[in-house]
Amino acid sequence: MEIIENTEIDKDTVSSKELESLFSKKYNLLAETAVTLKKTYINKLSVSKSMNIAVRLLDNSIEVYRLDKSSLSKVCRLSGHQQSLTEVVFSTKEDHLLYSSGDGGVKLWDTRTSGLCVQEYKDEERQPHSYTCMDVSCSGRVICAGTETEQNDAYLVFWDQRKAEPLGGYWNSHTEDITQVKFHTDKSETLASGSLDGIINIYNIEEGTEDDALQYTLNVDHAVEKLTWLDHCRLSCATQYNDLQIWDTTTADKLKHYDREKICRSIKRSRADECHVADAYLGADGRPVVLAGSVAGDGGVLRSVRVSTKSNKLEPLTNFAHNKQLVRCAAYDKQRDILVTTGESGLIDVWGGVTDGSDEPDEEAVPKKLHKSLRLSDKRHKPY
Repeated sequence: MEIIENTEIDKDTVSSKELESLFSKKYNLLAETAVTLKKTYINKLSVSKSMNIAVRLLDNSIEVYRLDKSSLSKVCRLSGHQQSLTEVVFSTKEDHLLYSSGDGGVKLWDTRTSGLCVQEYKDEERQPHSYTCMDVSCSGRVICAGTETEQNDAYLVFWDQRKAEPLGGYWNSHTEDITQVKFHTDKSETLASGSLDGIINIYNIEEGTEDDALQYTLNVDHAVEKLTWLDHCRLSCATQYNDLQIWDTTTADKLKHYDREKICRSIKRSRADECHVADAYLGADGRPVVLAGSVAGDGGVLRSVRVSTKSNKLEPLTNFAHNKQLVRCAAYDKQRDILVTTGESGLIDVWGGVTDGSDEPDEEAVPKKLHKSLRLSDKRHKPY
């Protein structure tokens, strides 16, 4: 049987005039910077509450920027890392940056000193793990890192941020590489982990044992690519098949499931196999938003759609017409209505929502320096 290759070029399914009308929520490009003149790729992004921005580059360096009104200024560059960096996360003390690496290291850096390592976390009692992902709780107290598969199991390791020695770990919850660990944005005891095994686990790490800590196991059928907490109970999951699921973590119910074909149609593109899901977040109106694009051509197509309140449909929201790269990472600030995107062209783009139909950015949405201290919770956690 002759196999006929699909040579159709991915393209818009509606006219440019219809795109303008359908994607009615406008965002202006407030700031843009190229992290290097060389060809590079940004695949990790962290944005603090005061709009400090950290990105991980292909050469395993980290660059930190500060957004001040409509400009991005470089704070520092952290370089010289031998192993692949797998995650970059700001601590609640916003001048402190955490990262995990493939050589079994989790380190805490002070960005005010041009990159001084102030703490290194390792599991000295066991052979060093290869960490694939990492996160810190909203209280700033607990760090969790996930590992590659070791002897048919993958592990979660925990630390108190103030101490180098681990608190303990969970050893029996995943059978393949852990790709994501995400603490709840408001509840420091709640943790979600996702893996290549197609499983999401929800934990209460205040429980004394792993069995008691495991609250729910969610079967997403495909390898987990990205987890995002939308609100107090809803968790979004983008899979490596570029579909998106939304789960209620208090009942273990799957609330929404959008496959690649449906997302492709919703962003008004013609080829589902070129559709790429960048992320999901909770929009300014409290509705989940899916950020997606096309890998065709230069990857410049980037659009957002939001979940309908009346049906299972995805409604057109924004066409980011000035986007110049295939976006791999995004972070949204709901209070300021600001979206930060990075991707395969090494650009950091900051988008500001337009209000009242104006083409000018909302000046109140542009961040100012925040002068408030963030205290760590006094409550002790026992994730072991």
